[in-house]
Amino acid sequence: MKKTFALVSESYYFIVEICSLIFSIATCMMSEQKAEENEKVDILIVPGFLSGPIYYKKLTRALKDAGYRARILKIPPFFRDTNRVVNLLDSQLRSLPDKYLVIAHNTGGLLSLLSPDTSRRKIGTLITLGTPFQGTNLFRYFGPKDLRWKSRLLESHFNTFLFMDRFQPLSPWKEMFFLPKESSEFGQGRDLWFDVVGNFNLVRVGENLRTIRDYLLKNYPPASGSIENSDPKPKDVPRSKPRKKTPDKKGKKSLPAKKKAVEKGKKKNGRTSRR
Repeated sequence: MKKTFALVSESYYFIVEICSLIFSIATCMMSEQKAEENEKVDILIVPGFLSGPIYYKKLTRALKDAGYRARILKIPPFFRDTNRVVNLLDSQLRSLPDKYLVIAHNTGGLLSLLSPDTSRRKIGTLITLGTPFQGTNLFRYFGPKDLRWKSRLLESHFNTFLFMDRFQPLSPWKEMFFLPKESSEFGQGRDLWFDVVGNFNLVRVGENLRTIRDYLLKNYPPASGSIENSDPKPKDVPRSKPRKKTPDKKGKKSLPAKKKAVEKGKKKNGRTSRR
């Protein structure tokens, strides 16, 4: 019974993966509304191959609900010249004022690892989702040849992740040379991290989005200023009136204390007069 249920669920998500791939290809050339240059962000998203900004709308919405501000970098969905795309990514990263958390999907992780030092210094944490670190055989027939299986370019930059401040491959492609730590905490999928399999399902299916959100909230909680629902403190706050200082022991006594002292004195005088 369990094997049958697993087979049915796996077949279902395989169909969902195909639908996600078709949706990604259909929307990869659609442009997104331009974000304001002065807008502050916490997370940068590097798109993958055959994926455009619209495909990551569910991911950005989930991050926004969790208190993060995310921005999708401009990467062409289809390319053959890897160096040109790496330079395009470098031009966007090196102009940033601070270090950021970068989520790279699919080939976006390879582009981040191939980027020069000028842009890698702007990556505080690199989180990869479904990145083929040793390349893929699919690019032997189409796409960038520099990203094919065990190409010279990838082998020469294979240890680039050692120069990152923080590097976390949440879901490697098929090469499981990275063993995710504490994988039992956020799900026991076939890749030891996500419940729903499929490279394009990583950033679209609700279960996987919750996994990403829970991981970020635990390890990289949002800054206090990132939460939109928080009430900002007004600038001109009326000050409360200062309280009157209580007199010291050596100073004058208050009126109730004086009355008590007078009554005690009268009682003592009455007792002495009786005697």
